Parts: sequence; structure tokens; C-alpha cells
Amino acid sequence: MITFSRRPAEDPAQEAARLLLRLGVFMLFVIALPAPILARQTVYILLPVGAALLLASAVLSNNGDSGGSLRALLRSPPVWAALLLGLWAGVSLIWTPFEGPAERFAKAAATMALVAAAAGLMPLRTKTSNLNLLPIGVGAAAVALVWVTLALAPKYTVEDILDVGPLGRAGLGLALLVWPGMGALAVRGHWVWAGALGAATVTACVLAGAPNALPALMGGAFAFAAAFGRARSMSALLAALMAGIVLLAPLAALAAHVLWPDQAQGFFRHLAFWGHMIASDGWRTLLGHGFGAATWGMLGGYLPPMTPRSLVFQIWFDLGAVGAAALALVLARASLVVGEARPALAPFLLGGWAPASSSASSAPPPSSSGG
Repeated sequence: MITFSRRPAEDPAQEAARLLLRLGVFMLFVIALPAPILARQTVYILLPVGAALLLASAVLSNNGDSGGSLRALLRSPPVWAALLLGLWAGVSLIWTPFEGPAERFAKAAATMALVAAAAGLMPLRTKTSNLNLLPIGVGAAAVALVWVTLALAPKYTVEDILDVGPLGRAGLGLALLVWPGMGALAVRGHWVWAGALGAATVTACVLAGAPNALPALMGGAFAFAAAFGRARSMSALLAALMAGIVLLAPLAALAAHVLWPDQAQGFFRHLAFWGHMIASDGWRTLLGHGFGAATWGMLGGYLPPMTPRSLVFQIWFDLGAVGAAALALVLARASLVVGEARPALAPFLLGGWAPASSSASSAPPPSSSGG
């Protein structure tokens, strides 16, 4: 009697898990990057959908990689620091003088928690292969940014203008994400494509008129060159620098207020005004005015146009010394973690992380225009 050997059939659950994983990564890397350029609020829809696909993939998968990855994520010091920052932001809603920040906090916190959980549940051995989709998403975002700028000539509301301008914000995000995108290509030997992706990003940022994008790209290039071959030492230096900027910024503001109370110009004018606010707030500087107080205060006209727009100012004004300490811990620990990545990939990651961290203290003040 003749017997036929049959190849064991793939587990349907594993096949479905791989498909959902691919769809989720595609949603997060390819769709979610260019979509907010076309429609601002889509990020709050696409990120949860992509994260839900990754969570469904983890549920269907039977291997232990996902659980181990999630446990490693929960044990990570940057995650604990971020949880402390989020917890204090939630507590500060008790004394914030506006109603709008509560809804924004709930939406942002839920979205980021879902995405973080989904990222932690991704099987470790599939992460590298799916990084192919990141440069595709960055390239699509660059094309979308150029098209929106040239074809639509969009007009924005006051809320958009106070939020640095959607195209400017998109250009800055693109300038930060292009570095890990180029790294995903470079580790596979596709240096020409990596260079083309960088050139497309520069072109898109120039055409979009993003004020912070080109400095971020140049800062990323400097960090990449400095970290090449010495990523860990560069990440340690960056961690100390970022923590120092966040924690010592109020002292610099007070010094500017004392030295140039009325004669300061340009950047120092905004810094001196912050120093005046600190001197007037007193003990309130320790607790802050509540999550969203800076943004809603500028939007409602309660804060003047010379109010700084940097993340460091917003953290100190909203969350006080506790929030600033948590932010400093997040930036420092995350910098150290990035420096421990694969030697071939770490310089690219630092190229994106360094300007992302420094942009916390270099954002420009809001425009005084109201249209």
C-alpha cells in the first residue's frame, strides 16, 4: 500500500496572527504617517486601529515572545518615568482652570497607552522584518506634505496657528522620523535609497516652510555623525544635556528677567517674560497650573503673545517641578536606551532622538497673528 507524506498544515491561528501583525504595522507606519497631513484628527483614529490589530495578533499568537516583550517594556525605566509624568498630568486636571484639557488628556492618554501596549506585545523576531514599512511611510508622508503644500494652499484656524501650524508640525515630525527610516534601509545595505529618502524629506520640509524642520535635520545629522562608532557615550552625553536643560531652564529664565527686565530682545525677551511669570507665581511653580493651562491660556488670550512655546515651558507652567522632573527622567532614560541599540542602527536612532529631545527647549513662541 502506497502512503503519501503530507506537509503539516500551518496553524490557522498563527497565519491569522501574522496577517494581523503585518496589517497593524502597515497601518501605524505607512497609513498613520501621511494621513494627519491631509486630515489633522485622523491620528486619533488610525493609531488605535493599528494598535488594536497588533493586540489581536498577540492574542492569536501562541508563542511566548509577545509576553516577554511586554514584560521587558513594563520593566523599562523610561516607561516608568512616562507613567509618572502621565499620572501627574492626570492629577493636575483637578486644579486646571479650563475644561478642554480633560478631554484632550483622556484621548491622548488612551491612544498612547494602547499603542505602547501593542508595541510591547509585538514578537521580537518580527520587528526587524517589519521595519521595511517605516521608510515607505516616511516617503509617503514626504510626498503628501509636498502635495498639500503645492496643490491645496491650506488655510488654518486660530487653533492651528497656535499649534505651530499643521504643515510645520508635520515637517518637524518628518524630520525626526526620517532618521530611523534611513536606518532601516541602511542596515540592509540600501544606502542609495536611504540618501534618496533623506533628500525627499529635506525637499518636503523646505517647501512646507516648517521653521523647526531644517534645524532638526541638521541637528540629527550632527548627532548621527557624532554617534557613529560611539553611540553609548553620545547617548550618555545627550541624556545629561537634556535633563540639565529641562531642570535648569527656570533658573535661566529668572536670570534673564533680572538682567534684562525690559530691554531683552528676541529669544531672551520670551525667556525674560517667563522669568517674570516664575517670580509672580511663587509656590505655584512647584505644582503648576494644571494640564493644558498654557495652551488654553494662549488660545483664550489669557497669556500674551510673548509667552514661550517650548515644551519645557509648557511642562513647568502646567505641571510644575514634579512634571519637569518626570520629563527630565523620561528624556535621560530614553536617551540611554536608544544608545544601547544595535551598533549599526543606534546612530540613526540618535539622529532622530537628539533633535526630538532638543526641540523640547527650542520651539518658537506663538505667532501673534490671529488668522
